[in-house]
Amino acid sequence: MKFIRSVADVFGYSPFKAIHQHSEYCEIAIDLLVDQFEAFIRGDKEEIIKLEKEIDELEHEADKIKAEIRTNVTKSLRLPVDRHDLLSFLTFQDQIINYAEHVCHMFTYRETKNIQPAIEKKFRQLLYKLNDIICKYEELIDHVAGLIATSFSKREITDVLEHVNTIEHAEHECDTVQIELHKLLLNSNLDPMDVILLRNILIHLGEVANSTARAADAFRTMILGR
Repeated sequence: MKFIRSVADVFGYSPFKAIHQHSEYCEIAIDLLVDQFEAFIRGDKEEIIKLEKEIDELEHEADKIKAEIRTNVTKSLRLPVDRHDLLSFLTFQDQIINYAEHVCHMFTYRETKNIQPAIEKKFRQLLYKLNDIICKYEELIDHVAGLIATSFSKREITDVLEHVNTIEHAEHECDTVQIELHKLLLNSNLDPMDVILLRNILIHLGEVANSTARAADAFRTMILGR
């Protein structure tokens, strides 16, 4: 606890609470993306636009947090982790909500019709897996307080490593669903423009999962590299 006071009291800033807030915005954005997909399937344009604005606002708030952290985490600030590792980790975490924002815009580009039930079901499966991986990621970030409070105890570090492994396994499951969806899309009778749109959405959803796994790996590097 003494070291925490040296960061927060002596220098007046600790980035860890802000990092946690940023990760919560990522989680909320994915929840809204699931809702937006359902509106997209229903053809509910008003709801699609409403959710797009909400995700946009979340991404904007996350950007402000990112800027705050980068401004305050200077070379003179004493931290319990390497400054470069922390900022690299933040970059990967920020990509989660960035890709979520890209997808929320794509849902507004074009109204698709007659999406095959198998494709709709597989997209829903992917989104639920994304929701699961981001929840697991949020549990990982919850370890920050415990790590600092216990001065990075062996037990806390072991728990972190287990969480990272769980996230990486979940990301692999997302990859499997993506492959299945690509096959369904490219062998469907959908309008070619719909296939292009849905495939682009699929690729960016995959990047949400990839960014989450990269952020978890960067978190592990930050903890082990201290």
